[in-house]
Amino acid sequence: MRYLLASLFSLLASMITTGCSKDFDFADLVLMYDVPAQYQKFVDTFISEAALRGYTIKIDNLIIKNDETLAAPHCGKCNSNDLEKNIQKIISINSNIKCWFTPEQLEALVFHELGHCVLGRLHDNDRLPNGDLRSLMNENDLGVYSSCVYPVDNGPCDLTFKRPYYLDELFDESTPVPDWGN
Repeated sequence: MRYLLASLFSLLASMITTGCSKDFDFADLVLMYDVPAQYQKFVDTFISEAALRGYTIKIDNLIIKNDETLAAPHCGKCNSNDLEKNIQKIISINSNIKCWFTPEQLEALVFHELGHCVLGRLHDNDRLPNGDLRSLMNENDLGVYSSCVYPVDNGPCDLTFKRPYYLDELFDESTPVPDWGN
């Protein structure tokens, strides 16, 4: 936190001394990495899952913060899906409402926001032939590969077997429809 405050002070001082001048050099912008431990494990898993799929991802300009000011029903928000490296990426997680009930749903939320911030992905609400959502980048359902919250008699409950497909599709939009999706 001390590093975050020092970096913000440095940026503010830089902006004050340059005023509204057109001479501000964005190369001097200090990008920060500040991810609370409760979310760091998901960032690490995201990087590992990318590597398993042949992608090398380095994340060094990310801030994840709890933000009670996000308007419901928004569970999270990334400030930019631009792939430029000189943009401070900030993921805000709505800590005012309970958007997840399982660890898989929280992972899906963080992965969804990393999809925006790191991969430049936009929302995708398309459906598979069986009616399931096609992408983790959908706007409305964090439970696409979740374990059971409340088991229901004879209903589909444990969806964790779908996780590999949704992660494949997150890193590669051309991933073919899985057998269970037909």
